[in-house]
Amino acid sequence: MKDKRSIKQDLWYFGDYMGGFSGTNYNYIVYLSIALLLFAIALSTETGLEPVFYRLYIPYTYELIEIFFIADYVGKIANTWSLYSYKPIHLLTSTLKLRAIVDLSTLMFLITDFLPNSSLPVISLYLLKVLILFYFSDLRDIILRVKYIVFSHPAKTFFPLTLLAIVTYSLAVIMYLVEGQMDPDHFGSILKSLWFSFVSATTIGYGDVTPISFLGRFLSSTFALFGIICIAILTANIIELNARYDEESSD
Repeated sequence: MKDKRSIKQDLWYFGDYMGGFSGTNYNYIVYLSIALLLFAIALSTETGLEPVFYRLYIPYTYELIEIFFIADYVGKIANTWSLYSYKPIHLLTSTLKLRAIVDLSTLMFLITDFLPNSSLPVISLYLLKVLILFYFSDLRDIILRVKYIVFSHPAKTFFPLTLLAIVTYSLAVIMYLVEGQMDPDHFGSILKSLWFSFVSATTIGYGDVTPISFLGRFLSSTFALFGIICIAILTANIIELNARYDEESSD
């Protein structure tokens, strides 16, 4: 069986479905292709572009990406099969690996137009593909680091997030009660107030939307300060956990 250490050192290796890392340079091409696909999907939802974009540029981009991902899938299947010494029975085994099924699913959605490329399932599958590529590449440390920060000491991350959620919802309720009659477009319900509340509690305001009454402006400013405190606590905890992860990794 092929030595995985030599696989990792090959910067242009396709990767395989047996746990072999794709080469770093090859992964950059995959990331670029997925980013280009997501950009083309976003562009296709625009309504004011020149007709040539819809007739030529966007379809041509999709076709190029389809060709690339077909080659990517076939290459990984071939590499996996080679690890089984090309025994015929293991060709089927190679196609039934979990990552192979995920790759085939994303590919089929892309080339069959079963669902629009701008649909949530298609976009979600390609974002999942990015995460899987991260995990089975030299960038795995990013995912492991995030996992450590989020789950190793839940109180340090979930407490400020829970506090921020309470502050956000409380501000939405208050703005609905105080401003709902005066500005029903933005504060006519708790749900309408929630976006203003979330942005106010996590930044310093929400664009051109300003509470009409003095009480509304005062309360939104006060809750915004509470939100900044929550963000500051969360940031400090993340920095601490990140440093702790580096210490434990070096031991």
